[in-house]
Formats: sequence, structure tokens, C-alpha cells
Amino acid sequence: MILLPGGHVIYNVDSRNVLHELPPVDAIITDPVWPNCPPGLMPGSDDPQGLLEAVLSRVDAARIVIVLRGDSDPRFLMAVPRRWPFFRAQILPYVIPGYIGRKLGGDEIAYCFGEPLPSAPGRRVIPGWGPKVQPAGRPENSHPASRSVAHFRWLLRWWTEPGQTVLDPFMGSGTTGVACIEMGRKFIGIEIEKAYFEIAMKRLLETQRPLMVAD
Repeated sequence: MILLPGGHVIYNVDSRNVLHELPPVDAIITDPVWPNCPPGLMPGSDDPQGLLEAVLSRVDAARIVIVLRGDSDPRFLMAVPRRWPFFRAQILPYVIPGYIGRKLGGDEIAYCFGEPLPSAPGRRVIPGWGPKVQPAGRPENSHPASRSVAHFRWLLRWWTEPGQTVLDPFMGSGTTGVACIEMGRKFIGIEIEKAYFEIAMKRLLETQRPLMVAD
């Protein structure tokens, strides 16, 4: 466990081994090992659905947001326990699409479960489309499934309140954590792969540095 400035906490372990030790969290926002992950690409690729089910059975939160690539089999989400009712899907688009074999890719989908935040000014009707992100909005960082910080900031706006605690049990390169720091949320991140954990830690510290100078 590493405690970062601002009270954020990150772990370089298997999520299943530490979730029982964590303090309560308000939301889980994560991009898990996806169901069509090439075998051996990352830990858990042999049984992504079983891994997600095991993780979610060990933790609780008011709401869950799971981000998947647009060509991921949605039956994978049967791993989400029924105590979190499905609320809606939100499309996370990119300005320039990509190609995945015969499939035109470029969009990701956030599947949202649990109770939405209370209605408030500027947050009355929950939209189905996020902002379109330029290619530069998802820079290469040596992780095979990096995501856009702009998309995750947008998800935080709709599914969390300032000061709340967000858990990402599949932290990867730390995109959820970067967005949490920028948006004033507490972050708990867990990543089993040491190389990705180190990428995430570096990104989180770099995101915090200008905020600490400003203080």
C-alpha cells in the first residue's frame, strides 16, 4: 500500500486479497479486464467474468460504472450482482474512429449500475453521450488499454459528488485516479501488474504536483 498526498491510496496487489480491508467507498468506476482480452495479455485474461464477479462480491458502493470497448460482449456484465440494478449505458466517443478487423471501433461504453445521484441544477437529466475526445486525449503510456481522462472526468461528474471516495479495483495506468485528483474526489486504486502500477503512480504524482504548488 502507498499513501499519496491528499489521502489517495494505491495498492500493487490482487484486488481480491485486499478489498475486505478497505474503508467504505461511494462509487466504483473501473475498466476491468475485458471479456475479449487476448489470452495472456494481462493477469485475469483467462477468466475475466469470473474475476469481475469475485471482485464485486467483496465490495459495496452506491453505484458502479464499468467501461468496456464497444465490441465487448455485454453478457460479461452478468458478473455484476443483482443488488446493483442496471440504470443506463453511456457512450464515450472519440472524434476519429479506429478499425478492429471488420468492426469500426473508436467508441467505448460505460455501463452504469445502482442509484443515480440526486437531481440537481445542471444535473437533472442523465445523458447518454459523453464528450468527443481527440486522439491526443488518450496518449500512449505503455498500457494496452489506456483510456481518456476527459471521459472519466465526465463520468465522475455524473456518478459522484466532490469529496466522495472512488474505487478502481483494476487501476491499470491510473486514468480513474488522475480524473479523481483533478475533480476533487478521493481515490483508491488497485493494480496487480507491477509495471502498470508504476505507470499509474507516476501519473498520479504528476497530476498532484501542480495542485500542491498552488496550495
